Formats: sequence, C-alpha cells, structure tokens
Amino acid sequence: MRRVSRMAAGVLVLSVALPAVAQVTDDDIDRARSEVNEMVAESQELGDQVQAAYARQLELEHEIGTLEQSIDYARLQLADAEQRLEEVAVELYMGSTSVAPIALLFNATDDEYEASLEYLREVSGTEDEVIDQLRAFRSELDRQTSRLADAAAEQEVVSAELELLVTDLTEDLAAAQLVYDQLVEQQRQEEEERRRQEEERRRQEEEARRRAEEEARRATSTTTTTTLPPSTTTSTPGATTTTDPDSTTTTISATTTTTAPPPPSGNGACPVAGAVSFSDTWGAPRSGGRTHEGVDMIAARGTPLAAIYDGRIRRISTGTLGGKSLWIRADNGDEFYYAHLDDYANISVGQRVSEGEIVGYNGSTGNAPSWLPHLHFEFHPGGGAAVNPYPLVKSICG
Repeated sequence: MRRVSRMAAGVLVLSVALPAVAQVTDDDIDRARSEVNEMVAESQELGDQVQAAYARQLELEHEIGTLEQSIDYARLQLADAEQRLEEVAVELYMGSTSVAPIALLFNATDDEYEASLEYLREVSGTEDEVIDQLRAFRSELDRQTSRLADAAAEQEVVSAELELLVTDLTEDLAAAQLVYDQLVEQQRQEEEERRRQEEERRRQEEEARRRAEEEARRATSTTTTTTLPPSTTTSTPGATTTTDPDSTTTTISATTTTTAPPPPSGNGACPVAGAVSFSDTWGAPRSGGRTHEGVDMIAARGTPLAAIYDGRIRRISTGTLGGKSLWIRADNGDEFYYAHLDDYANISVGQRVSEGEIVGYNGSTGNAPSWLPHLHFEFHPGGGAAVNPYPLVKSICG
C-alpha cells in the first residue's frame, strides 16, 4: 500500500505542477488515466488475494450451512436408532435381563461408546443391523461436528484477513482515483472559466454593436434635404443616401463542459469510470451455493459507473441480492447488468445513454458486504444467458 501511495503522491506533484489556468487538456486526462492504470496494476496482486479470500469465505459459509443441516439430520437418525435400542431394552427388562448395558450405552463417553456397543451385542443378542447403524450414525455425527468446528475457525481467520486486505486495496484505489479526480476537476473548472470568458466577450460585442447602431441612427436623422420652389414644374427626384455602418459577424464554436471522466478511447467504455481492480472470477463460489456469473469490479465507494456502450436503460430495480441495480441494452441487442450500486445517476427506464455516460455510483447494496463496495457486472449477448464478461472488460478497462 505504501508503494502505491508514494506513486500516487508522485503523480499528484506532477498534476499540481501543471499550469493552473486553461492548461489541462484531454491528453493530460488520458495520461492521468494511464498513470492510474499503472498504479492499479501495482495493486493487482492484492486485488487477486481479495477475490480469492472472498470466494473462500463464501465457500466456507455455504459449507457451514450444509454441515449444520447434515448434523441435524444425523442427530435425527441417531435418535431413531436409539429408539430402536430402547425397544430392545424393554424386551430385556421383560425377560428379567439387566438393562444396565442400555444405560451404559446412552451415558457413554466417546471413548466408551464402541466398547458399550460390543458389550450390548454380546449380552442381548441385539441385531447387528441396529448396532451397525448406530455406530455409523454416531461416527458421521462426530465427523461432521469436528469439520464444522474446523470450518468455523477457518472462516473466522479468513474473514479477519479479508477485511484487512479490502482496507488496503480500497485505500490504494482511492489514492489512485484522487489524482485522476483532481485533474478532471481542474479541467472542469477551466472549462467553466473559458465559458464565462466567452459569455463576457459576447456581451461586450453585443454592447458594441448596439452602440454602433445607435450612432448610425443619429447620423441618418441629421441628413439635410433641399425643396424646390412651387412654380417649378420640373422636379428632380430626391436622392437619398443611406450609409450603414460596417458590421462584422463572428461565429463562435460551442464549448463543451466535461463534468464526468471521459471514456477511454476505443470500442466501449470501462463500466467503472475510475480506479478499479478485478479478476476472472467466473464460476467462483457465491452465497447460497451459487456460482459467480459475472465479474466483481472493486472500487472506492461512490466511484462513477459508466454505460459500456450506446444504448438504453432497460430496467431499474432494487432486490435482496443485487441491491440497487440496472440493465442497459446496447444498440446491437447485447445486455449488461450492473448490481450493488450505492445510488443511481439521473437516469430513467427507456432513457437513451451514450457510451461513457455516468449511470450510477459504486456501492454495496443487496447481499454485498458493506466493507467490500464493488460492481457486479454481467454480460448477456443478444439478451440471452450470461457469459464470462472478464475478457470483454479486460479488453476495455486494461
């Protein structure tokens, strides 16, 4: 983390050294994006560890749930087998045979259990099937109980390590994003200043034009005309000379203000418009025993999320799994699912969005851990089943 922070500080010094007025260009922003990508690449190993630890935690969570259910079932089986032995005990009692072996069995410690079973078999003639079932059920219960304890202990360790890894990773990503955001904000302020200056220049030109027109009107009103006497039958048509002031028309090209990070050059915009870490986690374990059908793109909370291609917002929804989520249908019919958003941008269903346009902000709504803000991103070619989005995202985001 300290290495990445030092790199971020170096880029920050570079950005501060740039001229403060009207100097940050799109090329500067592109260079800053490249620097951010390099800084994120330094954290990729850490990001991979986070993804692996997260998958392991979810795998353990599912295993623990399954073990708990199996243990409950094993206990029921064991109780059923013991009920059958109680019936044997009744028969022994009715036959005036001591029921001490039964009491010994039910109160036996783990070490005494096997010996009690053998003793019961010898003195009572209990069926081998009942004894064998009881032995198998008890053995499986012991095995599952032991594994449950081990899994719970491992989960505790993995969870603690995971939270530390996520903290380091998000700090690295936030440091990298800060550099980029500062340059983008500086460019936005410069665009605002250029627009203000342009509006002032136009106002001054309009004021000068009005003054010139007023002076021309005054000059026209002072023009002297001569009238011939009434006896004169010959009239000379009056000649009127109108002098218009020279006018100059200046065409000013419109100025576009960039209020969001520009999309990278090439075909498609990275769904996370900022510093991001992701790995190929297609098919990795997920909660409830599911497998992963997307790519988890880890970024600082609130990082802008962008439309990957030109298209329309097909759906906006909120659920227990995906939290705040949305679907984008690209112009070619492909669909993309964005989940766990912290919030939406100014969007609505049916709205057209352009490649790189901000549609939301990164978060952890739904079933995502609060300490792991990330975008769950899915790719559905032609609107069909999901396919691994990692190759597509990697080709765009780098």
